[in-house]
Amino acid sequence: MPFDTTYYINSNNNNTAGYIIFPGGTDTSIFLDQGQLPSQLDSLLAGKDSIIFEKYLELSREIQPLSDTETENKFNTDFIPLFLFIGIIFFVIFYGKGKTDSGSRSGNSLEGETETGTIKKKPKTYLTYYGDEIKFSDAELAAILSKRFPYYRQLNLEYQSIFIHRVQKFMTEKTFKIHDERAFKEMPVLISAAAIQLSFGLKKYLLPHFEFIHIHPQEFLRVHPVLCFLEGNVSGHAIRLSWKHFIEGYENPTNGQNVGLHELAHALHYQTFIVERNVDRGFRNYYDGFSSNGDKAYQSEKSKEKNLYSEYAEKNLQEFWAESVEIFFEKPKEMRDHYPQLYESMKSILNQDPVNRIPKLNS
Repeated sequence: MPFDTTYYINSNNNNTAGYIIFPGGTDTSIFLDQGQLPSQLDSLLAGKDSIIFEKYLELSREIQPLSDTETENKFNTDFIPLFLFIGIIFFVIFYGKGKTDSGSRSGNSLEGETETGTIKKKPKTYLTYYGDEIKFSDAELAAILSKRFPYYRQLNLEYQSIFIHRVQKFMTEKTFKIHDERAFKEMPVLISAAAIQLSFGLKKYLLPHFEFIHIHPQEFLRVHPVLCFLEGNVSGHAIRLSWKHFIEGYENPTNGQNVGLHELAHALHYQTFIVERNVDRGFRNYYDGFSSNGDKAYQSEKSKEKNLYSEYAEKNLQEFWAESVEIFFEKPKEMRDHYPQLYESMKSILNQDPVNRIPKLNS
């Protein structure tokens, strides 16, 4: 899984900056002046009209943090990013450079609330929150989770207390980079909660290899190996998520589509089998059962004998694993009915039973 290089490029007035993410290279950020482009993009646009990219830079917004006391009534989605999005879509269609990796989903964005936590500002491109400086009381977390997180609501009081403790711990270990003008306190809370939902039955739940959580307001652009938009991505030491699509996943908790769980499933697999440090032994030991039963279900889905999974899950076994996690939590009865052996394997590997709403904690 490669590292990311992010290029930030100043526009004509030097007050705004656009960014382009290139998987591969070093896990770093590079700041370019007006008129400079990364060599990869120069090659991509060679001999082609670059007006759309110039418009992309002009429309990119200068990012300023909110004060600690400022209140937002809704997630700000004005027309500027819409025009930006439409412009890049035309570019993709016109030059035939691939398609969105994760499909399209619809829904409303989450309403924002008061921003909290100390901000250490980076150069005009995103807001940075260091997890050990974000302070939430248990009561604040309980209020957010009770309102926004269906999984938390089904837990008994004892498990809710443990869940909040783990969310606090997970947030403390991460750095959150928000690629927008404003940050909302639900962002670090709910993304951390998604990680804990996945790992609630495991002893090791912090995913320490992944230090950075990047939060984009909508789909974000990937240039290599094909030009496309992503709803989520795991690479290097970072997990990237579209906030719009993340929220839609929890607003529709029974449709089997949850980009947060999907990307965190990739991260858990990578932490276990690629990094091979801070490994949960139960997860690793039971994964062979998933590999065997999952392969049977995978072949059944590819042959169209059954139709529980999306076509994207048929891309490879890694995507099949990530989508299995989505379906396990959001359509557990359907998974049990279609693939009972696979469901039993998922119960063992994650030490949870969503059909009977039983997370079995390993302390």
